[in-house]
Amino acid sequence: MAGVLAACATTTNTDGTLTEPTPVFTGEVPAFEGPYAADFAYFYVHTTSDFARYVIRDGQITDAEYAEMTNRFSSCLADQGITFKGFQPDGSYSTSLAPNPDDTHNIVSECEQSTGADVIGALQGESVRNPGNLDTATIMAACLVRKGVVPEDYSAKEFSQDSTGRFSDFGSLPSDLQDALISCSSDPLGTTN
Repeated sequence: MAGVLAACATTTNTDGTLTEPTPVFTGEVPAFEGPYAADFAYFYVHTTSDFARYVIRDGQITDAEYAEMTNRFSSCLADQGITFKGFQPDGSYSTSLAPNPDDTHNIVSECEQSTGADVIGALQGESVRNPGNLDTATIMAACLVRKGVVPEDYSAKEFSQDSTGRFSDFGSLPSDLQDALISCSSDPLGTTN
């Protein structure tokens, strides 16, 4: 999912301060409603994809619109000699390497932005995995408790600390904790597993 969000992420200056990206769209922004209203508005203004702006203008992403984005993304990659291997339920995806492997990252990033995969994928993925836009650390901590891999009193604060601490070396974690982190990342509210 990190790759999906990268196109609109803040950048870090040499002095360590963060800079918001310059808005791309300067027209009237729809009055979005619901738990993800601020996210839809942000992406509406900052996307470079007219298609993404068209899709999210009504504050929702239909299955047909998501399928169209997927087709556009796959075609964009194919035009550059890269095979798209499909989206996973958590929004991640994989591809083959470009004919010149060193070009893969740049080609994929350009296709994400031009087809709206960065915006549509991020908004659709988050709204499905966390429909109420609840605090991520809170729901992740609760999910890990439900999975029985952390103590009953494990908190959102502890999850936030572990995310940049002990969870950073994912491969060294016990397999049950790895499995729980993967499961909770894709379904933190336990709606499907």
